[in-house]
Amino acid sequence: MNPSSAVSTGGVATDTISRALAAVNPRPGFPWPGAQLSGSTSFVDWVTGNFPPNDTFNRYGIWGTDIGTMWDNGIPDDPATPINENQVLIAFGDTFGGPNMTGTWRLNTLFRSPDRDLSNGMAVPGGQWFNGNMFGGSPLWEPTYARQIILPERLPGGLPTGVTLIPTAGISVPTPGTQFGVTQYLSFMSVKQWGAAGSWSTNYSAIAYSEDNGENWYVAPQSVRMNSPWGGNQNFQQAAFVRPGDGFVYSYGTPNGRQGEAFVSRVLERDILDVTKYEYYSAGSRGGFFGWGAYNSGWYRNDPGKASPIFGRETGACGVAKAGNQVSEMSVQYNKTLGKYVAMHGDQFNNVILRTSDTPQGGWSAPTVVMGQQNGGIYAPMMHPWSPSTLGTGTDLYWNLSIWSEYNVMLMKTDLAKL
Repeated sequence: MNPSSAVSTGGVATDTISRALAAVNPRPGFPWPGAQLSGSTSFVDWVTGNFPPNDTFNRYGIWGTDIGTMWDNGIPDDPATPINENQVLIAFGDTFGGPNMTGTWRLNTLFRSPDRDLSNGMAVPGGQWFNGNMFGGSPLWEPTYARQIILPERLPGGLPTGVTLIPTAGISVPTPGTQFGVTQYLSFMSVKQWGAAGSWSTNYSAIAYSEDNGENWYVAPQSVRMNSPWGGNQNFQQAAFVRPGDGFVYSYGTPNGRQGEAFVSRVLERDILDVTKYEYYSAGSRGGFFGWGAYNSGWYRNDPGKASPIFGRETGACGVAKAGNQVSEMSVQYNKTLGKYVAMHGDQFNNVILRTSDTPQGGWSAPTVVMGQQNGGIYAPMMHPWSPSTLGTGTDLYWNLSIWSEYNVMLMKTDLAKL
């Protein structure tokens, strides 16, 4: 996620040294499939990497990448076709064609997967090259080379690219009259500058949209939230989406970096691209002298400054931080087995945290540590929308997790009955 030695070409490189290395590069020895990393959580398999099972280097020119935020594309399968149109889309951040963040650098990439049996990993099918099929494993630049999806040349109004453009959340919304009857929306951030570990600044966040199953993306100018120290948009630079079926999309936000708290807003599904239409949840304020400036708890339209933190401040005596303090990359979904909304995020100790709530805005539960920090540095727990617990068919919750040492994405499994 922090490219310090990458070469950006804006196109395809042969990466011949990388291809020679790939022939002898072994699968990482740890973790191994089935490895138990906590009382509730085990490693399933790698999603990305230049090794089995998906061998994303030889198939897609991806040696390393991270984030892996996931959502259901909302497109029903057509049994009359040989492909499965109902897929999970998986968006990644900085993507490299060589080891140690070298080779061709793409600011972001996308995979598609119809795999519903996650017990042995998440399979990514082969790519479809110039045949009109928008359901292959990834949008492509070449037959075996994934292309960047959010393009700097498509940024509206002269917006700066910054150091990179990193997706943080995706969702699909029904839109009758479009090619497949749904639109994909992808929130991303423009990184202005990398800082110390876990710290960075952003220029803005924005939403890109696609009507062709993630093949082509366009950035909506009315979705841009400039990162200003006042006004409240600074708390919505990184996102998580959930669409519970009440007509709204709920958009969660955190400030840039991994040191902030979480906030929540909502917007009518049809207005998701217009930041002036969002409402922000506030716990209320007593105000100052004689109640001046006081306001009640509730939703406030087009006023992000009124948003209150919903979780992420966990301190004890003398302000000493406890597990769950601060929120890094996060994901949110409704879990049918629990009958609650579930949020997963990292904290300042690099624990993976799980919280639950009866409503999208809260109150959210105290933090439960799903898994502690692992050797190599873990971050970005992103829940899979087809987990058995999410669908109400079991207690297992599957989620992507990034690891810095390998700079790749792993599929994890948590048995909620063991938390």
